[in-house]
Amino acid sequence: MRNEIRTDLRPVVSWRDYRLDPRYFILLFLGSFAIAGQVYLGFFQKWDAILVSVACTMITELILCRCTAKTWRFPLSAVITGIGISLLLSSNLLWPYALASFLAISLKYMIRFKGGHVFNPNNVAMVLMLFFLPQYAVSTPKQWTNGIGIMLVILCLGILVCYMANRLDSVLAFLGSFTLFALVRHFLFGAPLLAALGPLMGASLQLFAFFMITDPKSTPSTRKARILFAFLVALLDAVFRINRIANPQFYALFLVCLVLVIPYRIWASRQISLAQ
Repeated sequence: MRNEIRTDLRPVVSWRDYRLDPRYFILLFLGSFAIAGQVYLGFFQKWDAILVSVACTMITELILCRCTAKTWRFPLSAVITGIGISLLLSSNLLWPYALASFLAISLKYMIRFKGGHVFNPNNVAMVLMLFFLPQYAVSTPKQWTNGIGIMLVILCLGILVCYMANRLDSVLAFLGSFTLFALVRHFLFGAPLLAALGPLMGASLQLFAFFMITDPKSTPSTRKARILFAFLVALLDAVFRINRIANPQFYALFLVCLVLVIPYRIWASRQISLAQ
């Protein structure tokens, strides 16, 4: 068969070129719960907390992006970060939401290594607020209730979002490891079985699994490394729970990122150099 030569200059376009940015699914995921929390669930955080959080993340992102990249870009990631903070943080005052939002975005720009931020923005902001200002800010997972309908919606949307972001392996590894260590805490340390497994049916842990440990910028790029990363977060979370430390998942993720992210990026860059 005679080979045909293309005479037009139009590029070949596949369906992958039209794949929607996974961040829009994350925005839908978090935005739907922010609305449901105000309309149906009676969240402690009200609309003013959501507006303050989103406004502060957007303004901070716009300013820092302009200062560093010399351009203006719509801060989609900042909107996601702001909604996440408004869902995870609880305070009687508005300034903790503003401070957490500022910290999340500013530290994303300040603590960087080899082209990416080291910590998940929401997680590092939550850790700082909960550790240094516990009298002003807490995390209240119980406000979500444990209704089976809410949990199923979270699971379905979370699985879809993580699949689109190519991070479903991290979620499954974390939830599986969490289950394993919950059984260990029950059989070896005497924790009640339902209490040990209970967080799996809580929206707080599910949001953490679907939203925080799946951040593409602060988690490993390979599947094996992501699975190990999620396993270590679950392991450290279990250690904190055995020692009755509050908010263990936030501290676990923070410490794993602190210890592993920079060495992993050094190793990954060397592997790329050797391959070239």
